[in-house]
Amino acid sequence: MDISGPIEGIVLFQGVPPEKIKFLISQSIVRKFKPGDIVIGEDDPIRSFYVVISGQLKLYRSSVDGKEQTLHLLGPGDPFGLCTAFATESFPANAMAIVESSVLLIPGTVIEETARREPAILFNIIQILSQRLKDSMELIESLALKEIPGRLASFLCQLLPEESADKKARVELTISQRELSKVLGATPEALSRALRKMANDGILSTAGRIITILDRKALIQLAEGE
Repeated sequence: MDISGPIEGIVLFQGVPPEKIKFLISQSIVRKFKPGDIVIGEDDPIRSFYVVISGQLKLYRSSVDGKEQTLHLLGPGDPFGLCTAFATESFPANAMAIVESSVLLIPGTVIEETARREPAILFNIIQILSQRLKDSMELIESLALKEIPGRLASFLCQLLPEESADKKARVELTISQRELSKVLGATPEALSRALRKMANDGILSTAGRIITILDRKALIQLAEGE
C-alpha cells in the first residue's frame, strides 16, 4: 500500500524533509480495521503513534454501567496516541473504527528519535495537542452547561461552510444519528426529539444524513444559549 502521498499531506509532518518521512514510513506498519473493530483499548500497554490513513475512527470512554461518551471523531490525516508515544504506557480512551479504516502505526521510539532531529514535528505536535485541549474544554462546557438542542446546534455550527448568514447550508453527517448521540452525550431518542423540535421551529430540515440549515442565525443563537 503506497501511503507516501497521504503522509506528506498530513499536518503533523508539515515542514519535515521527504527523506525523514520515508524513514518514518519504512519503520511503520499499516493495519486495516472493519467497522466496530477496536484499534486500541483503554489501558492497553502500547507505545505507538497512530495516524488515520483512511476511514473514520472515534475515541470514546465507557462507564461501568455501559454508557458511552464519544470524545473525538478522527478522519484521514488525524494522529492520535501522542501520550502513548511520549509519556504514559497506557491509552486513556478506546479507539474504534466506525467504517472500514486503515491506520499507520509508528513506534514511539521512532517518533522520539525523529523529533529530536526535526523540531518541526514537535511544533506540529504542540499545535495538535493545543487544538485537542481546546476541543476537550468545549466538549466539557457543552455537556455541563447546555441542553441537548444547544449541544446539537454547537455541533452543527462547527460543520457549517463559511458563507453569508442569509443563505441555506447543507451539512452531511459522516456518522449515524446513533453515533452522533454519543458525541452529544444524549440518548438516540433525545436527539430525535431535538431534531424534530428544531425542524418544527424552522431552524433545519433533515433527509437521512443530510441536514439543511434553514435559519443560520437561529442556529447560532441556540448554540450560544440565547
